[in-house]
Amino acid sequence: MFGLAEIGLLAGAALLPLLGHLRWLKDYRHLLAGGGALLLITALFPRAGNPIGQYLFAEAGSGPRLPREVFGITWWVLGAWLLKSALDLVLRRTIFPDNDEPHARRLFADLAAMLIYVLAFFGMLGSVFHQPASTFLATSGVLAIILGLALQNTLGDLLAGLAINIERPFAAGDWIAVGDQALGQVIQVNWRATRLKTWANDLLVIPNSIVTKAVVTNHSRPRGPHHCALRVKVDIGVPPPRVIAMLLAVSKGCPAVSHGTVPLAYACEFSDSVVVYELAFSIDSYAATPTARSDMLLRVAEGFGGIGVRIGASATDIRIVAHGG
Repeated sequence: MFGLAEIGLLAGAALLPLLGHLRWLKDYRHLLAGGGALLLITALFPRAGNPIGQYLFAEAGSGPRLPREVFGITWWVLGAWLLKSALDLVLRRTIFPDNDEPHARRLFADLAAMLIYVLAFFGMLGSVFHQPASTFLATSGVLAIILGLALQNTLGDLLAGLAINIERPFAAGDWIAVGDQALGQVIQVNWRATRLKTWANDLLVIPNSIVTKAVVTNHSRPRGPHHCALRVKVDIGVPPPRVIAMLLAVSKGCPAVSHGTVPLAYACEFSDSVVVYELAFSIDSYAATPTARSDMLLRVAEGFGGIGVRIGASATDIRIVAHGG
């Protein structure tokens, strides 16, 4: 006769797949079906007091003699898959609730899955094949040392990738500058590298170890209007208050300026025969910087041209006087 444990396992194996057909549980249908299969294998496996399991595996009388090893391997692999899937679900609902960083979540999920499957392999080795894990550990230890020396750069990139995703200084969609040379929008942060899309729509792949060692400027954080500036050189003979008033006038009504912000204009420095002015304004997104600067530059050129003020130094006449011999 079946014991209470077998009856409970068989009931759970039948109930879980049925629950997957409910509307609010349809997203977890594969987990529920896998859990039901795992409970069924556990219920049918031969144990004391389980006559069906003993009959199927020919432990009592003449049964069909099913391969015990295949069932054992299936139990461990299925259990590891269920645990990995449940962990991926927890990461999606807790650490990454908005699901807007699938690459970061995938990095943690893959690392955890590797650990889970390694533990399942050792469990399978001992319970199914009855082989001591110590011999395999000794061999794998030597192999791990060899691989560690050969792949030390890759391992450094992996650890750096984990550090990036734990600290999260940037996310997919952010515009960042890595050092003084690399500038682009973050597309992906995977095991080995961070991928950026540049202004020229090129793909830039930077190893994670280089990213963690460099000074990274995130142009998309904190969220909100982004500061943009435009410098103009005007002849020193033009009164500075007039120039500043003109800069503020042309910036008003510019569609590139972020709503609710006020542009600023001020004199910065003297440079030979000109005065350097700066027009500072805010835009909604760093990605709009080239368009916003171009629009503002056209407005400044048209405004100054309309009142006859020359941008830059005035033309200098050079006369060459020939001396008679």
